[in-house]
Amino acid sequence: MPTPDSEPDNYSIDDMMDRLRSRGEGGRSGEAELVVRADGTQAYRVRKRKRRSHQPKKEKEKRQRRFRLAKVVGAVALVAVTGLALLGSLIYLNSSAYRTSILSRIKTWTGAEPELSQFRVSPVSAAAGAVELTWPDSSMLKRLKLDGVRADLRVSSIFGGGWKGSEMVATHGGLLVLQSPSGAPAVPAPDRTGNSPFQFRYRSPKFSVIMGDPEQPSLHLKDSEVSLAVLDPGATTANLQFEGGTLALAGWGEFGLNFASLQIEPGGLRLGGLRLAPAAGAKGEIEILNPRQVQLDLNQGETEMDLRVARIPLSSLLGSGFGSWLGATVESPEQSMGSFLFLGGKPPRVSCRIPFQATPSSESMIDRLPLFSVIAKETGEVWYHKPRLDQEFRGTVVRDFDSASVKGLELEARGRLSITGQVTADAAGNLSGALEIGLPESELADSAGPFRRVFKRRSDGHAWASVKISGTGLQPADDFQQQMDVASTTVSPASEGAGFFEDEFRELTTPGPR
Repeated sequence: MPTPDSEPDNYSIDDMMDRLRSRGEGGRSGEAELVVRADGTQAYRVRKRKRRSHQPKKEKEKRQRRFRLAKVVGAVALVAVTGLALLGSLIYLNSSAYRTSILSRIKTWTGAEPELSQFRVSPVSAAAGAVELTWPDSSMLKRLKLDGVRADLRVSSIFGGGWKGSEMVATHGGLLVLQSPSGAPAVPAPDRTGNSPFQFRYRSPKFSVIMGDPEQPSLHLKDSEVSLAVLDPGATTANLQFEGGTLALAGWGEFGLNFASLQIEPGGLRLGGLRLAPAAGAKGEIEILNPRQVQLDLNQGETEMDLRVARIPLSSLLGSGFGSWLGATVESPEQSMGSFLFLGGKPPRVSCRIPFQATPSSESMIDRLPLFSVIAKETGEVWYHKPRLDQEFRGTVVRDFDSASVKGLELEARGRLSITGQVTADAAGNLSGALEIGLPESELADSAGPFRRVFKRRSDGHAWASVKISGTGLQPADDFQQQMDVASTTVSPASEGAGFFEDEFRELTTPGPR
């Protein structure tokens, strides 16, 4: 006989519905269900939920919670360690021991005695109120002072034993004082092996250089922007550049500095190029070139380089001592380069030789010489009071420490005037020299005898007179009138020959005042 709990193999749709309905009325897992026992009593039965021993979702959530907790703990630990490391590095970098090590490195790599004020360092920057370096008397360098120094550092470099960064700037300017070496034995340079511990591009927006006595320097560069780029890790070569500012040279006056480039090499100093402009805002440029790449000889030797000028007033080349009585805008001839000579020594000196010609648009003139007033009076031509030279204006400027000259002078106004010769002005502005003054012979036809006698030489349709130049650049003088006075009183027929009789006859037969 089958058991009551056994299920039939086959059952109808109604049986299925009753079975599902009875299961739906039963209690859910964990809920009480009323049941009737065999003896007729009733009781509540609770179905117990089966628990699985392996639950992947719960385990994944636990792992995620543990991972997040580990990350938080790790981040807190990293911040704490970083903070402690930063605090420790700040204490060390600003300690007296680290300051001493920096001073030692500066001395090793510069050969100077360093001083630092308001020095402070962090892993990402360094700064100082002022940095001052002082060299021994045997060095050409005397003193360097930089104000408001700051630099951005790479964190990795500072812990590697050196400083590396993009730029170190003296924001408040600097001053470099140069001196002539005393001749004492040079102090042996420290052993500078390996790479430089300070690898930056150095810059100062307002830098000055003095050479010689600060009260009367032989060279004074003021308010120039300077940059120094070290070209190799060992700091054996560097490029030094200046832009802007004013350059004053003893005996030469002031010039505007457009640009200067110096190459610092193991064997010495080499000028890459120098461009100067006239002072007081005048246009034009003087350019010194070094195509042969020669180094400056700083020990009593000569260094020659090329020089050319472009659209510059002649007075700027000759200097204030020469004056402005000879004026033109000049340039270097296309096929004729000038020369610049540097003479090393104590102190160093410079000189130059500059061939020039007037530019096509120049208003070239010569005036303020007394001879032109005499010529204007004798010829009756007002034009000679201030001649304009429209045909030829060329020559060579020669400048050195104590004089300025214009040599090989060739001036010409078409059909009116020709001038050749040379004139020199010394350091005090005193003029000396001689000019050959040529007038068309037709201009002398109706002139007085003494005037014609001064123009003794005849050549190519011109009559020529030799005139000595004197006076100063501010007030030039000549001896033309003195020659006329002598010609009017001391001439004799024997000395002048037929020309004398012609002049005397013209004097006697020409009506009117003479």
